[in-house]
Amino acid sequence: MSQNFKRILIWSGWFRLSHLFIGLSTLALLSTGSLIQHSPVLAQHAANIHHYAAGLLMAGLCIRISLMFFGQPHERLSYLLPKARELRTMLGMLRFYALLGKTKLPNWYAQNPFWKPIYLAVYLLLIGLLISGVLLIEGGFLLGWPAMPLHQFASDALLIFSLLHIVAVVWHDYKAGGSDVSAMINGVRTFNIENNEASNNRSQAIKFTPMAEFGHKQSAKKQPTK
Repeated sequence: MSQNFKRILIWSGWFRLSHLFIGLSTLALLSTGSLIQHSPVLAQHAANIHHYAAGLLMAGLCIRISLMFFGQPHERLSYLLPKARELRTMLGMLRFYALLGKTKLPNWYAQNPFWKPIYLAVYLLLIGLLISGVLLIEGGFLLGWPAMPLHQFASDALLIFSLLHIVAVVWHDYKAGGSDVSAMINGVRTFNIENNEASNNRSQAIKFTPMAEFGHKQSAKKQPTK
């Protein structure tokens, strides 16, 4: 039985740029922060890189926050708020994780509904990380709390999320073949139309509203009849 695949341009260049800035800066901040804390010899050099990485993170967050209000519909803040119709997909994802991938991976269009509230919490966590980092330099307090414990808590939480996020994205891509990893490079996701139509009764149907058609449109060719 033949399979019908459709490749759709999902993520804009600005969204991918913000993801790149946030991802690279997060890795740099976590690694240099560990060196600052545990390696006195490299602490000063690590601190310099840490400050540059914080600037990159701020740039990425500024782009992402702008897209939450002026970006494509699936890049906006309202899209990160789970809808009632997505409850079935979220429960399906929970079942997928609980059974270690033994069940069918549910469908989604742009962002996995199960992770949407987590992504929103992470953006707030990143903002708190920047604020506490600035206050840490100035020796200030955040809402009456010393900046260091808050900064450390945010760093630990961000490390856990980063590890889970990398594992989950690779796992999803492996199981469903949706090109989730490469989509953050070229913006394009792959959808199995046949599987989507066959599973409409079991999972959330996907509405294709592409940002633009991917590549050049090919003219339709009729198959020769025998």
